[in-house]
Amino acid sequence: MKTEKYKVEYAGFWVRCMAQIFDIFILGIPIIFVVSIFFGFDWLFSKSTNWSADISNLILWTIIITSLWTNWRGMTPGKKLMGIRIVSFPDYQKLSYTKSIIRYLIGYTISGLILGLGFIMIAFRKDKRGLHDLIAKTCVIYNK
Repeated sequence: MKTEKYKVEYAGFWVRCMAQIFDIFILGIPIIFVVSIFFGFDWLFSKSTNWSADISNLILWTIIITSLWTNWRGMTPGKKLMGIRIVSFPDYQKLSYTKSIIRYLIGYTISGLILGLGFIMIAFRKDKRGLHDLIAKTCVIYNK
């Protein structure tokens, strides 16, 4: 998609937030179930940290999310329900695995570590890009 041929509409904070909530339920519950089969169903509620379960959970999320972004036109089930998708910026092309991993592991981590400000900035930027988008050179647009 070239910008000359295709007018993009950037997806804002609330639609992206809703897509994330859908993904937590649609993808998160099965992932937690799978991890719990291997590490016991009490790992989530235990006062002590189960590093093996936590790392397994992170690895499953990373594999599933980055695979969906790369192979399912930049969408997860939540993004599909909300009619949005992630594309590279500024060319609006399909994401590569490298960009997906950078966005998810590095971008989301930094955005979260600074008290979520990397996510909140989506609401205030004209192009609706969060810090994770800037780091990975991506943006979220409405799927037209």
